[in-house]
Amino acid sequence: MEINDNNKDRLDRWLEGALQQYGNAEPRAGLESRILANLESADKRASFDRRWWWALAAAAVMVCIAIAIWMGGGVNHLAKEAVARDMPATSSVATTKPSKPNLALRKVVNPATHPARRRESRPRIPTAKEPRLEQFPSARPLSEQEQMLAHYVRDFPQQAVLVAQAQAERQKELAKLVADESSEIGSDQQER
Repeated sequence: MEINDNNKDRLDRWLEGALQQYGNAEPRAGLESRILANLESADKRASFDRRWWWALAAAAVMVCIAIAIWMGGGVNHLAKEAVARDMPATSSVATTKPSKPNLALRKVVNPATHPARRRESRPRIPTAKEPRLEQFPSARPLSEQEQMLAHYVRDFPQQAVLVAQAQAERQKELAKLVADESSEIGSDQQER
């Protein structure tokens, strides 16, 4: 089928008009405002996230400081008690009146009576006043179970050896099972 020049020109004009209309297309109404609104909300969300992380970090620091103060307070109190206990001569010198003014002695303060911060004192556990022995651990009398074991070993030495060997083998098996179980748990965690 042959296309004549008249139809060809008309087709060309129609195609040119369609392309021109397609090229002059305007964006949908409100597209620019929607894009700007999305950018603004993303910016607000990012600044909110940053503020939230800063607040969380500040709270964590405050908790750490509170724990350090709480834990450190008891150590300081115990150190003051130890100084007061270990150096009674210094505190008694500080409380006596020197004949000549001595500034060094006046500055010594007995830590047990320092009024800066008083806390409830913990009940003291009395320490045993046993004499120190030359050997550590010191020899003590056998308990009832230890005496029974000594009698058993003395009366039945062959059976005692067999029982000890069986217990040693059982202990090795148990250690092997624990090692195998821990390796299985470790491999399971690595797979995850």
